[in-house]
Amino acid sequence: MNDQPDAMNEPAPPSRRRRIRRNFVRSAAGVSLVASIAVGSFLLKPYYGSNLGIVDPGRVIRSAQPTSGLKDMIRDHKLASILSLRGGSLRDWYYSNEVGVAKEAGVDFYDLSMSATKRPKRSDLLRLIDVMNRCKYPLLIHCKAGADRTGLASAIYRMVVLKEPPETAVEAFTIYHSHVPLFGTQQLHEPIDEYAAWLAQNALPHTPERFRDWVMNTYRADDPAVEPPPVLPGPRHALQAEIGGHSG
Repeated sequence: MNDQPDAMNEPAPPSRRRRIRRNFVRSAAGVSLVASIAVGSFLLKPYYGSNLGIVDPGRVIRSAQPTSGLKDMIRDHKLASILSLRGGSLRDWYYSNEVGVAKEAGVDFYDLSMSATKRPKRSDLLRLIDVMNRCKYPLLIHCKAGADRTGLASAIYRMVVLKEPPETAVEAFTIYHSHVPLFGTQQLHEPIDEYAAWLAQNALPHTPERFRDWVMNTYRADDPAVEPPPVLPGPRHALQAEIGGHSG
């Protein structure tokens, strides 16, 4: 019988255990750092880049607020229309620049201001559907960051023009474009999720016409079920009056 201690069963000396713990902590910290950088890079995309994405190749792109790169974007993607969901006025440099660049390039500019943190109004959804059905393509959709309102408009395009079901179209809300469903932005999902639930409850397939009828007659909203006026190209009517007031 061997009375010698088994080296394999001997506990590691204290100094070795400390080294093992230090290495584990460092490895865990490194993994956490890499994960934080990866998540942070998605969330900060709108602030260090254009947050550009393809919704429908050759027809629809999405981005954050276009500024100095708008002329290149119009040229590279042969844009015929721009849909801005951010709002603003000609007193705001980003707005006046966009209106001016679009006019100079012969691109239709649609101004459909929406909230990024509140449940969409019925009129918001109906106007989005209207623009998707009437605008010239290729189209750029953008808000401020290109994450939340742009996600909603992109989802509606996919449902109305590409005829995708809501369960697929809702994928337009994605962290890849910095969308995080917190602090009110999750309310932008509600029309898509509620419409999907309604279809399932009634065993109905999605069609663009059915979606529009649901928005008009079934969607729970604070504003009445009436046809809103169409969104016409150009700055909002109030701003057109403002332009006229300054011209004299």
